[in-house]
Amino acid sequence: MQIGIGLLIFGAICAYIHGKKGYSPIAGFCWGFFFDLIGLAVVLLEKTKEENEQSGKKGLSVLQWLLIFVGIGTLVIMALVFVVMPLLG
Repeated sequence: MQIGIGLLIFGAICAYIHGKKGYSPIAGFCWGFFFDLIGLAVVLLEKTKEENEQSGKKGLSVLQWLLIFVGIGTLVIMALVFVVMPLLG
C-alpha cells in the first residue's frame, strides 16, 4: 500500500515537471511511476522542448541513457529476486 502511494507521488511529480517542459505529462508519469528516482533524474535533466528544437539535437543525452539503463537493470534484478527466485526455490 505504502509503495503504491510512493509510486503515485513520483509519477505525479514527474508528470508535472515533464508537462512544464513542454512534453507529455503521461510520459512523465510513466518515468516517475516505473523508475522512481531514476525517472525523476531523467525528467529533471531533460531539456525543455523549445531548447531541444533550437539545438537541433533529437533524442536523449548520454547521461539520460545511462540512467535509463540503470533503471532497467534495477527492474530486471528486482524481478529476478522477487519473482523468479521464489518460483525456483
